[in-house]
Amino acid sequence: GPMGGMMGAKRPCVTDVNLSLEELFHGTTKKMRITRKTVSQGRPEKFDAEIAVKPGWKSGTKITFKGEGDEYQPGQAQDVVFVIKEKPHGWLKRSGNDLVYKARVPLVDALTGFKVDVETLDNRTLRVNVKDMVHPSYTKIVHNEGMPKAKSPGERGDLIITFDVYYPNALTDEQKRAIREAFPKP
Repeated sequence: GPMGGMMGAKRPCVTDVNLSLEELFHGTTKKMRITRKTVSQGRPEKFDAEIAVKPGWKSGTKITFKGEGDEYQPGQAQDVVFVIKEKPHGWLKRSGNDLVYKARVPLVDALTGFKVDVETLDNRTLRVNVKDMVHPSYTKIVHNEGMPKAKSPGERGDLIITFDVYYPNALTDEQKRAIREAFPKP
């Protein structure tokens, strides 16, 4: 009847799809199986969804399969919605299209320059030269080494390196003298 259309707005069945940063970087195909209630004859109880994850997809991306959930009357079923969730990564943090890497650096290197090796999501070792003096809020940006941009293929975000400078536990009197000589008071 005329009310039939109103009944169609049943809540969707929502399921999280947990993906690693590597999977979101490269793109992947995820197979998900849903068990659903069925009232029509011949409608399978299991629904197998194939999700083609594009490189650069973000947490919160939704993929909808219309009418593939629980059937509440013959021929009418709820939608199935999959929500992309990003699993925490060992050494990289995602910030939009950028990747953030925190490097631990001894004070002497922070003052005199050093190299940072960053393992990338596509299994390269990126060697980054840091010639500037590293102060607490210093960041080094490496362009185009972030996540792929899902909406503009071929483009990538940046790699942002932040620094955690650690101080020596102790200095000998000789080291203290040498530092004082190297840094005369203004």
